[in-house]
Amino acid sequence: MFKTQPYRVYVYDTDVAGVVHHSNYLRYFEAGRIEFLRDLGLPYIDFQHNGIGFVPVNIDIKYLHPLREDDEYVVTVELIELKKASFIVKQTVECNHRLNVSATIQLACVKEPAFKPIRLPEALVNLFRGRL
Repeated sequence: MFKTQPYRVYVYDTDVAGVVHHSNYLRYFEAGRIEFLRDLGLPYIDFQHNGIGFVPVNIDIKYLHPLREDDEYVVTVELIELKKASFIVKQTVECNHRLNVSATIQLACVKEPAFKPIRLPEALVNLFRGRL
């Protein structure tokens, strides 16, 4: 399982109640996946330069405990399934060793800008197989 370096919650991430707005967790998860790919030696930007994107097609998210301004949190990424043109990850946001939010996210591989589904790149498949 991959774990990011700690991030901090800033005031612009929070709503009027002083907690992180639920939509921001999707950004946190995306940042975690980008760092996960970088850690594997395949930065997401390299895929983008080749017209390849990974778009969420299904997200199952559970909100357990809210983050608040100035909290420090980490994002985890665990590959749980590999398909021909998509993959599924389990992700969490954790603060002080407590699970705040978890999600299972399926990402489809697409050719940009048409967003036509394509097979996962072979280099990515080979690295992912070692993580299952």
